[in-house]
Amino acid sequence: RGVGEQRAAADGRIMAAPRSRPMTAEDRYGQHSDYSDADSLHDYDYDSLNHSSQQRHQQRGGRKRLAAGHGHGSILMNGAFQKLLFLLSLVVVFDLVYLWDVFDGLDDPADGPEAGLHHLHASRRIENLVHGAISGIKGGVMGRAGRPPQQPSDRALAAPRSYDQIPGYAGLADAAKVKELEHEVDQWRGKFEMAMARLGENPYPEQIGGNAVPFTPVPPNLGLGTDDHVRKPKKTREELEAMDTFGADERIVRILHGARVEIDEEMARDLPTWDDVVEMYGEEPIIEGLDTCERYRASVDAADRMIGPAGMFNTGTNLLYELMKTNCRIAEARLRPRREPRQNGMRWQVPWGKHNPPTTHRFKNIAKAWGKGIKQDEFMPVVLIKDPYTWMGSQCRHKYTTFWGHDEEHCPNLIRWRVKDRDVPSEVRVKYALEMKIYESLLDMWNKWYEEWDDQTFPHLTTRFEDLLFHGEEVTRKACECVGGIFTDDFQYVEDSAKPARGIHKGANGLVKAMMQYGDPKKRLVGYTDRDRWYSSKNMDTALMSKYGYKPPPLPAGGNTVK
Repeated sequence: RGVGEQRAAADGRIMAAPRSRPMTAEDRYGQHSDYSDADSLHDYDYDSLNHSSQQRHQQRGGRKRLAAGHGHGSILMNGAFQKLLFLLSLVVVFDLVYLWDVFDGLDDPADGPEAGLHHLHASRRIENLVHGAISGIKGGVMGRAGRPPQQPSDRALAAPRSYDQIPGYAGLADAAKVKELEHEVDQWRGKFEMAMARLGENPYPEQIGGNAVPFTPVPPNLGLGTDDHVRKPKKTREELEAMDTFGADERIVRILHGARVEIDEEMARDLPTWDDVVEMYGEEPIIEGLDTCERYRASVDAADRMIGPAGMFNTGTNLLYELMKTNCRIAEARLRPRREPRQNGMRWQVPWGKHNPPTTHRFKNIAKAWGKGIKQDEFMPVVLIKDPYTWMGSQCRHKYTTFWGHDEEHCPNLIRWRVKDRDVPSEVRVKYALEMKIYESLLDMWNKWYEEWDDQTFPHLTTRFEDLLFHGEEVTRKACECVGGIFTDDFQYVEDSAKPARGIHKGANGLVKAMMQYGDPKKRLVGYTDRDRWYSSKNMDTALMSKYGYKPPPLPAGGNTVK
């Protein structure tokens, strides 16, 4: 300390003597270390003293930190914590993958016979965006006569001449008048597209060769050129009837000509015969619930009536909507400002969601699409059912929010193919709007979903997907008459693929692909193992099968040796 004071005085600094204080744990730690303060300072010069002081300060600080960590240890270095963190990371990754699997692919186009249905559905969603854009623009908002608009309350909608005869138009709110203008825009847009199509011209030439999403979807019956991607008009029924059909079955030809489909030789070879159709589904369509139509009409005013599809995934709900929208209208529906492309009472789905089971969702859920503002007991559902064997094959191509163990080579995989010594059903999880349900298998899902609908007592119709393909006009007409609608004099089968076909059957639309798939008995059991078929024969709801005219397939040769 004497040397330090002398050095400090020489430099003009005054070093105060340290105050006495109790010995701390740090001091005791230093006394027992190799770097104790007992070292003599007299043997060092000034530089050595400075260096030694700095060194002791750093070492003591280091020892203090070491002492603090020695007793407790860093939480990040704790083995149990690291394992827990690793497991938590796995759970987060699993949840992310699961959520991606839930939402990914909901709107992806299918590659199978349902491709036309899914592509058409995508086209209709674009149409919905069009209506939203029109509502946002509100180009008919004008200032009152003689002065510009000053405040929002001063704005009014000019009444078009074409609406002079609409009862109560002058008293409608602005929102209702906008709906009327939207309908007028739709009508004129459709007339423009039809006129351009008859001329063989593309109504939207600026979209050729670009990647822009069309503002207006492909009109259903105009077709899409497969070479230059320009819309071309389809041939009339008279022109088609004058062409060679290459030996295709007469009944099948009539259906395809009704959809304005031109038949070529390659297509004719693969089309089913009417005998094949009758063998699988019978001669006549099946429509259950027609006896409830009168009760529905008596309980719901004409202006409030609505009709739309319900059904499990891959059962043709979009097809039914397009057929009803194009060929049926409830005249009084124009009196109600609802969100419908043609304001004709034809709805895209039941207001609680078309894929949701009725017991757990009717009056409990409001569908995000077309569900708001609808009284659910005023809605007439048309439930679509499908042959369970072909339906399970459809699920393999497009699973929606259904999850079960399978792959491309093992589907529908009713019995887990990896388990060889016993029959273990492949459990299915389905995400509905309000719940996640677990079924024993895809077959169990089909059984329970339609058993639930079969138990409902409120008015509804149930018909088969296959009847939309082979008896589309009759089914659509009876459904239209059920709600008191007006059926068209010129039935149009509007199901068409919004995507150009490639490869074999180039130019074939979704109707043709579906006919080739569901009219061919040999394709009914594609993908089924013998164990799947034995399981189906023992667990199928035979009452439902019989009620809707679905025949059980023959059992595989030999007995089932696995329990």
